[in-house]
Amino acid sequence: MSSSWKESHGHLPGTIDPILLAERGAHLTGTLPLKSLPSLAQGSLEGSGDVMVDLAFERQEGEKVFIMHGALRVHLRVTCQRCLEAMDLELKAAPWLILLKSGERLEQQEGDADILVADKPLPLSELVEHELLLVLPMVPMHAPEQCPVKVRAASVAKADAARVVRGGKNPFSVLGKLKKTK
Repeated sequence: MSSSWKESHGHLPGTIDPILLAERGAHLTGTLPLKSLPSLAQGSLEGSGDVMVDLAFERQEGEKVFIMHGALRVHLRVTCQRCLEAMDLELKAAPWLILLKSGERLEQQEGDADILVADKPLPLSELVEHELLLVLPMVPMHAPEQCPVKVRAASVAKADAARVVRGGKNPFSVLGKLKKTK
């Protein structure tokens, strides 16, 4: 095992130089406090907890292509936007980034990899937060079967259709009479 892996196991640095880490083949594993990710913590009802971080930095063989990939995971307590009750939400991100220095170009881009221009050290918490914000649902809600508020739109539409079929009075029949008189 490389010394950089031993140093980073469990204790995560505040700032990282992703290209230097990729040159060394480093692997960062540990946790970050949720409060160090202000945008994510603001959306959480509790604002406490830890983000699990497991990131590997590599250099592709024979090329000057540096890659960062791994897994990020956090449990949040958020407000369901359907019932406005608290709910648990687990965010999982699997970042896969190609690391470039400013001014460098890449001839071929791998599959779905995004590019991160990293010409100076950057805060690890910012990188982790941005990746988790990308997987955060725009409107967090319970699954329909788990939400205390039952979705009524479909059941109301079925009841209205059944009433019209049974010969019940259609509330829009008055509009039909107006149309015929013109």
